[in-house]
Amino acid sequence: MFYDKHVDADPTTASNLIAASAPVPTEAPARPNERDPRRRILDATVETVAARGYDRTTISRILQSAHVEEAVFSKHFHDKHACFMQALDDLIGGAELAALEQFRKTAPWPERVRLGLQSLLRGLARNPHGARVALVEVLSAGPDARERQRSALALFTSLVEEGRSHAASSGHLAPQTSEAIVGGIASILHRRVLEGDIAELPALHKDLTYFALLPYLDHERAMAVAEL
Repeated sequence: MFYDKHVDADPTTASNLIAASAPVPTEAPARPNERDPRRRILDATVETVAARGYDRTTISRILQSAHVEEAVFSKHFHDKHACFMQALDDLIGGAELAALEQFRKTAPWPERVRLGLQSLLRGLARNPHGARVALVEVLSAGPDARERQRSALALFTSLVEEGRSHAASSGHLAPQTSEAIVGGIASILHRRVLEGDIAELPALHKDLTYFALLPYLDHERAMAVAEL
């Protein structure tokens, strides 16, 4: 995923208490995705599409990577595209939740923008396969996949649009200012991922923060936040 999930309470407390009184197992427990074939299929889809491209990805390749039978795949997904769309929704949904988590904080809006971009860039760098799928291969996966990406960009645009209320004067701002900012950032990330520079994305944090804030704040304020 592109983010670290925030948890309000520890959901493992009860299970930890039960485990404390249970016999010690002789073998290490299976990893969660080893117990969940659906999750294995989704993870394998992301990995395979990132490596081979959406068009060259086949169900047989996904099955080989996930180590599951075709009947297991058919139990969960109608076809390759349905599987891809679920994997894509998981990736983009994670990025959306991470952004919303930052923007629900009580910090000033410029700081929330900085933190949101930092979370996004670090998340992309941690998951290069997911970054490739969500920013590059999505464009080859049909209109519904591209629409899912556009819906995410619309959400980020609405979060940036809050900056209009922080501008000393908004009369000079075009109605599409926030849309242009988000589109510009998405274009930069797409190009960097396409070029294979995914691990270096966090280094863009300062420049992209400044770029996002400058239309709404003066140079000094935008630079001060970007350099935090």
